[in-house]
Amino acid sequence: FLHHPPTSLPVEGGIQCQQILSNAIRRAVECASTAPNHKMSEPTTFHRILSPSAASERLLDISYEVTYQRLLLNKLSGAEACRNEAMRKREKWSKIPAFIVATVGGMEDQYNEEEEQSPYAELPLNAPHTIQQLEDYASSCASIQNLLLSLHSEGIASKWATGTIIRTHALRNLIGCKKDDMVVGLIMVGWTKQVPRMPRRRRVLEGDVLKDVNI
Repeated sequence: FLHHPPTSLPVEGGIQCQQILSNAIRRAVECASTAPNHKMSEPTTFHRILSPSAASERLLDISYEVTYQRLLLNKLSGAEACRNEAMRKREKWSKIPAFIVATVGGMEDQYNEEEEQSPYAELPLNAPHTIQQLEDYASSCASIQNLLLSLHSEGIASKWATGTIIRTHALRNLIGCKKDDMVVGLIMVGWTKQVPRMPRRRRVLEGDVLKDVNI
């Protein structure tokens, strides 16, 4: 990610670039809010974090701690190597000019208060249990897709991440989650150095992804 648009765009200065992203995110969220939702539940909330800011610095710290503790827990390497890898990820994330955390309300209690654990440890997955919760989660995913498409239409890159960090007390506390809020994704936003190649699809369209029903 880049902290500024490509040089072909007549924009200079960090504050201007931050304002461009802030406005684009607002338009994207407006687009996201048009996603279908059952009984007008409007379940999705988007939490915007612009960089640099106190919130983005806290997010970077959380990323470091989550990565370090995960690597250490899985015993993938020694403590020093785990710290180096966690710092590498922190530095990589520091180059991302904006983040959006998408949450869906009305879910099951996402906390496990019976166990004392690190704020950076992964919480157990408490998936949707009822039809309404399932429909709201599906609506939230549709909202995120709308948001990504809106950003893309303005030449802004994004990445929808669903790693361990979205299931931690630390991230939930940062954005002020309620007990029944489920984090659906952490979206990274900025300008890309180069347009990635479209991955080769594993399934063909006709007869596999798209099937005609004949009786």
